[in-house]
Parts: sequence; structure tokens; C-alpha cells
Amino acid sequence: MYRPYLLLFLFCGLFLLPLQAQKDKTNTIEKAITKHGQAFVRDKGINSVSIGIFKAGKRYSQHFGELEKGKGNTPTDETIYEIGSVTKTMTGYLVAKAVLEQKISISDDVRRYLDGDFQNLVYNDKPITIQQLMTHTSGLPMFLPTTMNGLFEQGGENVPTTYFDLEKSYNKDQFFKDLKEVDLTYEPGTVYSYSNAGAELIGHVLETVYQKDIDILLREGFLDEYGMANTAIKIDEIRKHNLTQGYWMNNTTPSPNQLNTLWATGGGAKMNMLDMLSYMALQLNGKNPVVVESHRVLYEGEKLLRVGYFWRVWKDKYGTSYNHHGGTSGMQNWLFIFPKYDLGISIITNQSGFKTPNKLSSTAKKLLKAIVKN
Repeated sequence: MYRPYLLLFLFCGLFLLPLQAQKDKTNTIEKAITKHGQAFVRDKGINSVSIGIFKAGKRYSQHFGELEKGKGNTPTDETIYEIGSVTKTMTGYLVAKAVLEQKISISDDVRRYLDGDFQNLVYNDKPITIQQLMTHTSGLPMFLPTTMNGLFEQGGENVPTTYFDLEKSYNKDQFFKDLKEVDLTYEPGTVYSYSNAGAELIGHVLETVYQKDIDILLREGFLDEYGMANTAIKIDEIRKHNLTQGYWMNNTTPSPNQLNTLWATGGGAKMNMLDMLSYMALQLNGKNPVVVESHRVLYEGEKLLRVGYFWRVWKDKYGTSYNHHGGTSGMQNWLFIFPKYDLGISIITNQSGFKTPNKLSSTAKKLLKAIVKN
């Protein structure tokens, strides 16, 4: 007479075990975010941090600290940040899309898309190609105008306003004028040297090929499809009140937001954490041919350096992963993609300084270990 009850008990147990395991996994991730988010803002130099985790289709986000010193206004999912050079991965996606659509080839001589004489963009009969712009092996300087080079390394309190003034007085015409003055000192494709100028030049290539501006290309490329309504180079008036400011080093006055007077493909995108989680979902979609192409390694250098379509490609016990750091004069973030675990990690803070990148990456590693071991 007890057999039906025993069968029912066993059935319920078998059904509930996966649900309990899923609940335990959720609790593990949420607890890990809480633990390491609270630890992050205990650093007296940090004001706030937003952490987002995408794991096996589920999204998690928490926010800590205050956006403005002394005001107690904690970030939310709607807070829009400058994501700096993580923008380059979006640019890389657009380039991969253009390659698959046969609009361009990564082996194209970049002068094909330039008006005027740019014979200076050749060394030993080897011209700069699209591939070299994406892998930072073009030989172009870090910044154009060259007066920006070395500015952030100075570390003074006036860095944000100096950068803002230089950006405000610069435009695309001046960029091309300065580009003609660049003197290559080695053969393109042979030396890795990070270049925001090269990433900006790709913005020109994309706009030339499609005859559309970058914000439109981003929306048509993936933003609309993935519901990323709060991501753009130019944030509209409706959403601008959610765009936060950040702090440089130990400054108590917020840094001015970027103006993005060029194409902004090197570091001008703004995004909230909800959209960042959607971006992780896109990057973990292994069935998307554009994603697959954009993750392809295009350059291998010393010290395990591998670069895809702007992505840094890393191989270790966690499999092949993809990451990029981004920073402005007021904010920094780091994005990690781990396909092996269907996992994405994003950490964003509205503080920018020399020690911030290490704080971001070390926190990401702690989160990774906590999530993967369970």
C-alpha cells in the first residue's frame, strides 16, 4: 500500500534535484558578486562599482558604493557608463560583419578608403592594412593629435580637463592632416603597439563602405536585435540623465564626459549594465558567424599575445577566452568572455587611475574561480 507514495516521493525527488542545483548555482553567483563587490568599494580610492554576470542564459547584476562622492547615490542597472576601449570590440564586430558581407577584406590597403596622397602609410613597400589596424600592429601612434600622447601617463589632476580641451579643439579634417604627417618607423604587421588612432581610422573605413554613421551601423549591426536601447556613441536627450560622470585618480571634482569629435570607434561608446549583459549574450552565441569571425586570431606576438578583431585572446585552463579593458578619464571597466563555461563577467567603476585595471582584473579572477568551482 506504500508503493504509490514511494514512487511519488522518488519522482518528486528526481524532479526537484535539478531545480535545487540551479537555485544553489544562482545563490553562489549572487553571493560571489556581493562579496567581491563590497570588497571592491572598501578601497578608499573607489567610489562605486557595477558587476554583471551572464551564466548559461541567466543574468545577474549588483551595484555598490556611490556615483558622487558623499551623496550616497548607488548605481543601478540603468546607469550609463563610458566603456572606453571596450568599444573597440564592437568596432571589431562591425568589421567582421563587413568582411562576411564582402564589403571589405582585412588584407585591404587602408589607403583604398582614403582621399588624397598617403604614401607615408607604407614602409618597405608594405602598406598598412585593415588587419593591422585591428591588431595594433600598424605603426600608427597611440593618439592623434600627438599632443595627447603621454597625457594619461602624467597622472596630474588636470589630465581630464586637458584631454577635454584637446578633444574639443580637434576634428576629422585635422585628423587626416595629422595622419599625413605620420612617419612609420617599422614594417606594418611586425610590432604590437597599441593605437587608438588606428581604431579611429577604422571608423572612417566603415562609414565610407556603408555610407552611414557609426551609431546607425551599431544599431543595425546588433543593438536593435539584442534590445540594447541604452548603448550609443551619442546618447539621446531622453537617456542622457542616466549618463554618469567619474573621477580621475584622487580628484574630488568629476571628470567631464567625452565629446567624441572623431568616429569614437576607439573608445566612445556608452552603455548600461543591462545592455552589457545583452552584449555578453551576443558574444557567447557561438552560432553567430560574425561573432565567430570576430574572435578569430589575427596576430600572435610575444608573451602569449594573441589578438582577434581587437579582442585579446587568452588560452589557459579555462579554455580560450576573450577580454578587453576600457578606460576614460573618469571610468574604467573590464569585460571577459568564457565560452567554455557560457560565462561573461563585466566590472565597471566610475574611478580611473593607474591601479584601477589591476583591481578590476583581480576581482574578475576571484569571481571566475567562485563561479567555475561550483
